[in-house]
Amino acid sequence: MNDRTMPPIEHRAAVLVDYQNLHHYLKNHASTGPSPSDLAVELVGALRDRLANEGIRLSTGFAYADFGGLDEHVRHVQRALYLHGIQPHYVPSTIHRNTTDLQLAIDAVSLCYREPSISTFVIVSGDRDYVPVVQALQTAGKNVVVVAFRDHLSTHLLQYTRAGQYIDAGGLLSSDARAVLTAGPGTSSAAVAEDPGHFNEPTDLPTPLHYEALSVLEHNFGRYDEVYLTPLLRKLSEEIGTQGEHDPKSLVADLEEAGAVRLERRKGMPYDYTVLVVNGRHPAVIDARADAGTTRPAAAGAADLEFGDEDFSYDDNYDFGDAPEDETAEDTTAV
Repeated sequence: MNDRTMPPIEHRAAVLVDYQNLHHYLKNHASTGPSPSDLAVELVGALRDRLANEGIRLSTGFAYADFGGLDEHVRHVQRALYLHGIQPHYVPSTIHRNTTDLQLAIDAVSLCYREPSISTFVIVSGDRDYVPVVQALQTAGKNVVVVAFRDHLSTHLLQYTRAGQYIDAGGLLSSDARAVLTAGPGTSSAAVAEDPGHFNEPTDLPTPLHYEALSVLEHNFGRYDEVYLTPLLRKLSEEIGTQGEHDPKSLVADLEEAGAVRLERRKGMPYDYTVLVVNGRHPAVIDARADAGTTRPAAAGAADLEFGDEDFSYDDNYDFGDAPEDETAEDTTAV
C-alpha cells in the first residue's frame, strides 16, 4: 500500500470587482469617516483574507471602473488594489450605464475557458445584470460566489441561480467601517424612505375582492417586511386581473385608504422606487396572515446564504433599477 500523502488540491479563484458600482454605493452610504476608496480597499483585502482562510488562492483579479472620474484618491486606490492582487481595469464612462458590467462579463467567460484551473469565480456586485454570467459559469462547472451589500443585492441572483454562495459585503468590513455605513444618509435594511408617513386609520375593506388582493399579497410576499410595488402589481394582475372598476393599482390604493398598507417612495440607484409596507395590526391583515399561514421574517443572522435559499428575508429592486427609464417611471409611480 502506498502511504505517501497526496498533495492538497489547490483551489484557485478569479475575483472580479464592479468597482464603479461599489464606489457609487459606498459614496452614497457613508457621509463621514473613511473615503469610499478606503472602504472599498478594506473590503477587497478582507475578501482576499477570507478566501485564503478557506484554502482558495486569488490567482486573478480585476476591478472595473472609470477610475479617473471617481474621486481624488484614484492613484491611491489603484495602488492599493494592485497590492491586494486586483488589477485596476480602466473602463471609460459612457452614456450606457452597464459598460463595466459588459467588460466584467466578457472577462469572466474568457477566463473560464482560457484558464480552466480557476475553480471559483467571485463577483463583487449584486446587480441583476450578472445573472447570465453566473449561470454560464455554473454551467461550465465553476463555483460562483457573489459578494454584495444586502440592500443592494438583486433577488434574481438568488432566484435564478440554482447553486453558489453569497457573502454579505458588510460582514467583511470592520465594525468601525460598518458604523460609518450605518450612519450614512442612504442606509437602512432597505434604503431610506423619503417620507415614511403613517398608516391611515383602519377601516373595513370595501369589497371581498380587496381581501382577495390582500391574500395574494400575503401568500406570495408575506415573508417580507416590505414589498416592491412592481412585482406585486404583476402578481395581482396574474391572479386577479381587472374586474369591473378594480384593477391592481386601484386595489392597492383602496388598501392604503383602508389603512391596511402604505406606500413609501425610496431613493435608489440609479432610479427611485416604491415599496409597500403592510399594517400588521389591521384586522383584515391579521385574518389574511392567518389564512395564508404567514410568519414574519426574523432578522438574518447568517452572513452567508445559498442562492435559492427560501428563507432569505430580503427583496430587491430588480424591477426598478434595471428597467428602462420610461418603463421605470410608469411602474414605480405611487398609486
